[in-house]
Amino acid sequence: MSEIARRLNQCKKPEGDLGKVVVDDMNESHYELTGWGLNKVKIDTDSVILDIGCGGGKTINRLASIAKSGKIFGIDYSVDCVKWSKQYNRDLIDKEQVNIINASVEKLPFEDSKFDIVTAVETIYFWPNLVKNLKEIKRVLKDKGKLVIINEIYKDQNFEERNNNYVKNCNMKIYTPNELKKLLEMAGYQDIQMELKEEKNWVCYIAQK
Repeated sequence: MSEIARRLNQCKKPEGDLGKVVVDDMNESHYELTGWGLNKVKIDTDSVILDIGCGGGKTINRLASIAKSGKIFGIDYSVDCVKWSKQYNRDLIDKEQVNIINASVEKLPFEDSKFDIVTAVETIYFWPNLVKNLKEIKRVLKDKGKLVIINEIYKDQNFEERNNNYVKNCNMKIYTPNELKKLLEMAGYQDIQMELKEEKNWVCYIAQK
């Protein structure tokens, strides 16, 4: 396996020394993408937010800087990512503004109707049962709460060669914009807003419970 393939293989569940390198890179490389997506949803200063697949923890940090009097939770199913994300957000954890735990989107360890917003940045490609997992997220959203999905890849002929390389080496599944919108509808979401940045192959969805 080439070095590039080894790095891509870490995207699904970063672990160990190479995983740390990949996560640190994601913290930087996803920053512009994440900002583009988050700008499309209203985040109140007292919002209670869950970030699924929190990776290296930079998105959590960013959310906490917006929801200054709120509470930010992060989950990742990689134990190492939880550790790295906690290190990145140590001060916020000490202030009890942030809580990061090891958990999976398949079974979220939270009560019903807890969150105003749930974010998923560059992670849905790896979820085992997308409609079922989307329903589980809907369970923990408050009435009229929002799910924000931000992806830097969607199925598109203009990026086919690059994207096929990701799919092959990352064990991931990608969708056309309309395919994913229909899956959100199947999971019971309402008022689904979708925006593309076609020149970059980016897509963002805002879906309401």
